[in-house]
Amino acid sequence: MAYGYLILVAIGFLCTLGGFVMLGKARSSPWLSGIVFIGGICVLIIGILLTCVPDFFAG
Repeated sequence: MAYGYLILVAIGFLCTLGGFVMLGKARSSPWLSGIVFIGGICVLIIGILLTCVPDFFAG
């Protein structure tokens, strides 16, 4: 297990939570909130794949 990629998991989790909170606020842009939320989910999934399956992107 490659523990160096846990940084991606943490960043993805924080971006997902931040985007979710931004979606609930009336002042923030819904497009920006959606991009942060979807980007956080993508980074979270990539971080989990790289952490748990080290040769996932190697082919």
